[in-house]
Amino acid sequence: MKKKIKIVLLVVFALVVVIVVAFNLYADRAIKWGVEKAGSGALKVPVSLDKANLSILGGSLGLKNLVISNPEAYQNKTFLQLQNGSVKVNTWTLLSNTIHISEIKLNGIKVVLEQRGVVSNNIQDILKNLPASDKTTQAEGKKLRIDYLELTDISVQVKLLPLPGKVDTIPLKLPPIKMTDIGKDGKTDTAALVSKIIVAISAGIAKSGAGLLPDDLTKSLNSTLKGLGQIGGQLLEGGKNIGEGVGGKIKDIGGALQGLVKPKKEEKPK
Repeated sequence: MKKKIKIVLLVVFALVVVIVVAFNLYADRAIKWGVEKAGSGALKVPVSLDKANLSILGGSLGLKNLVISNPEAYQNKTFLQLQNGSVKVNTWTLLSNTIHISEIKLNGIKVVLEQRGVVSNNIQDILKNLPASDKTTQAEGKKLRIDYLELTDISVQVKLLPLPGKVDTIPLKLPPIKMTDIGKDGKTDTAALVSKIIVAISAGIAKSGAGLLPDDLTKSLNSTLKGLGQIGGQLLEGGKNIGEGVGGKIKDIGGALQGLVKPKKEEKPK
């Protein structure tokens, strides 16, 4: 009898290991696909992610080398590159409609702002693809609830129009951007999260570049941000909040890892 129990336990253990390994493997692929699809759909430019590593037992997700391409007609192929991202997730919520994430940290963000024409640039063209805040609709896929999000080590290379005798590349270093209590309204998806992060970085560039970049460029960028609605306007009016952390300025950024698993009714962890 004891021998049979041991055999049963070993079989159950082996099945659990197989399920965990398989879930990690396919979840990694699903997350990669979801981020690329949602990002590309929101920004209307190609988005690629080299690797996503989900640890079910550890409750962590790692992102490696996220690249957002430039719109066509720009010399630089890349608009933004993220070196590393770490996510702490409540694994009990992975199969529910809303995934609870306690912390997201995105480190090593490189941005290229490329000017094309006196009042045109790549960031402005990307921002114009984003919907205004008053046009945001209810998310159809899975949602995210994020307690804390932090962007650090943000460097910007501003490529100006080449003019004889003038510098055509200006480097900027942005202070950390912090967001808390994200996704309380449960209305937006991963695409909206990506959009809001781009808006926050763009607002940081507009503020840090004041007095350093051509007035026409910053005025045009500010105008585009204000045209996006409440969030863009708040960031511009927040003054030093861009440097000290956006904090409560951005409260309603929700999201979904679309394609990870099919949504189903909320379940409480046992």
